[in-house]
Amino acid sequence: MPDVKHFESIDDIDRDAWDALVPGSRFYQSHAWLRGQERPDFAAPGYLTAWADGELLAGTPYYDFPAENAPPPPDVAEGRSVLRLGTRTGYHNEFLLPKDPGVAGEALDALVAGAAERAVALGCDALLFDFLTTDSLRLLAGRFEVRAQLRAAEAVVHNDGGTFESYRALLGRNVRKREYEIRRFADSGLHMETASLSACVDEFAPLVGQTMDRYNAALDPAEIHTFLTVQARFLDDLSTVFRCVDEKGELAGASLCFAWRDTFYARVAGFDYARTRNAYEYFNAVYYEPIHHMERRGMTTLHLGPSALKAKVHRGASLHPLWAAVVPLPATATAGLRRDTVADQALADTVREEAGGGMSDEEWDLSRVTPL
Repeated sequence: MPDVKHFESIDDIDRDAWDALVPGSRFYQSHAWLRGQERPDFAAPGYLTAWADGELLAGTPYYDFPAENAPPPPDVAEGRSVLRLGTRTGYHNEFLLPKDPGVAGEALDALVAGAAERAVALGCDALLFDFLTTDSLRLLAGRFEVRAQLRAAEAVVHNDGGTFESYRALLGRNVRKREYEIRRFADSGLHMETASLSACVDEFAPLVGQTMDRYNAALDPAEIHTFLTVQARFLDDLSTVFRCVDEKGELAGASLCFAWRDTFYARVAGFDYARTRNAYEYFNAVYYEPIHHMERRGMTTLHLGPSALKAKVHRGASLHPLWAAVVPLPATATAGLRRDTVADQALADTVREEAGGGMSDEEWDLSRVTPL
């Protein structure tokens, strides 16, 4: 069994060693992202790691939330006191493990054992892995008794050709409507520029607030400025802000993305609706200009997250299931997966109806979600 070590800050773990475990699909578990999410006043972070011969094999963050800050639990965790493992933000979790299946299994066993010990010390009776990918759920349920539920769908543009032309091919019958959105923006007098996040936090933050207010997701303006400032501090070299500006160079809107390996992560957008011109500014800033940018940098994947699925599917995204998985304590080292198949299928059907496409029949055949 690998040695398990606990750390209270990601700063205590070598960045290169940690990030060597983090492929393109797992930006929200990268060293810089996790450092930017350390908010001890909001939730006490911790990091469990597995080591062999001085080499970092595996790791996971976890968060101990005070009751007043704890996110609402998924139904499968109702009535339990849980320790949350995996990134607390980003709505995407995968295990950071070695590629060798045998070593990966031992490392996962060590992490779960360490997490269980920490959870009991904190008065918890279960481990919660939220927004977990299907592959990670299968791996977990192949080694432990797991109770799971379908949680959400995430949208990802897989532009394997790596060019804007190959992206157009993904649009199918929607291509003419999307080309109209691009032309409308090009004819509006607005244009796109790029900048690092640190260069435009002060002008960008108020626009994010405007957009959140517009969609009934209001957040304190000072809090918006704070989280963008913190992200600029730790993630500036990975950031690109697509600035939508008018003829005078004044900002009408912007979208923030982070680059990680071959994947671009769309994070947040904001617009000054007194300056926009009904020119599909949002879609140009969040989809089309980032895909041009990706082509120039050899990137192939645009991660768009779990909201507004229909709009994302109509612009070339595929949908992938995400799960909530609970391991009751004491953890039972026997493979097993329990879930409410009727409720899971009902949610999948709702997603399919809302999105109108983008769902692989094979991936969304929930009867095939069995432990590895």
